[in-house]
Amino acid sequence: VRPNDVVVDIGCNDGITLKTYPVNNLIKIGVEPSDVAKKAEEAGINVINKFFSKDVAEGIAKNYGRAKIITATNVFAHIDGINEIVECILELLDQDGVFITECHYLGALVDTLQYDTIYHEHLMYYSLHSLKHLLEKHGLEIFHAKEIPTHGGSIRAFVSRKGKYPIKPSVAGILDHEE
Repeated sequence: VRPNDVVVDIGCNDGITLKTYPVNNLIKIGVEPSDVAKKAEEAGINVINKFFSKDVAEGIAKNYGRAKIITATNVFAHIDGINEIVECILELLDQDGVFITECHYLGALVDTLQYDTIYHEHLMYYSLHSLKHLLEKHGLEIFHAKEIPTHGGSIRAFVSRKGKYPIKPSVAGILDHEE
């Protein structure tokens, strides 16, 4: 990212992810429906205190420009109507932009018998196969993925418009392991 690029964090909480960007003069926008958004605002982050939606995505694109990076950390598992949200992300994402999502990983849940992490807030548990299927329906592709230890095992996927970036071996490696 470069100065004046737009970066958006869906479900930004107190702005922790947006605070870590090393580039100054970024246009940092958080989308957070809860009252914790006030903490992000106090940190100097532009916050839209609403659920992420088509209207919010269009408003950000119109007022600030399309996003070079969109993040959604531990958000996808909580969203009903995920296809609509992916369409909104696609609407907001710059042509060469990157969407980074992180969610509790079904593979880790099964491998380590984490049945006690299944509860009502999580509507979905994703494998890389299921994320790939979801995103490809919308013209997006995962070009890099990695397992991370967060929440007993999560998956982080780096996503772009189809054909924008070379697909790294990490994607095939995780897909093969799931098979």
